[in-house]
Amino acid sequence: MPKTLYRPENTLLRNQLRSARQAAGLTQVDLSAAIGKSQTFVSDVERGVRRLDTIELWEICRAMGVDLTEFIAEFQEAVESSRTAKVKKAKPSGSPRKRN
Repeated sequence: MPKTLYRPENTLLRNQLRSARQAAGLTQVDLSAAIGKSQTFVSDVERGVRRLDTIELWEICRAMGVDLTEFIAEFQEAVESSRTAKVKKAKPSGSPRKRN
């Protein structure tokens, strides 16, 4: 199993974080100031260079005015939708090969 930084779910989380920040009208600098971290920290999270722990995610959600449980629910929905789309793409085409 790949490290979590390289899993597709991490890409979904990063995209959701960036979208939520932008929807809140915050720049990376604004968010970093609100959570007491450097702008590089926010950039590293959004680029997938750095993982977040639960407390950091909670702080970021608070600074963006987003409820943590709602954020996680949206993330879970995105992951499940992504997996459903992959299953649909993976349907075999043509007829199965005969085994000897």
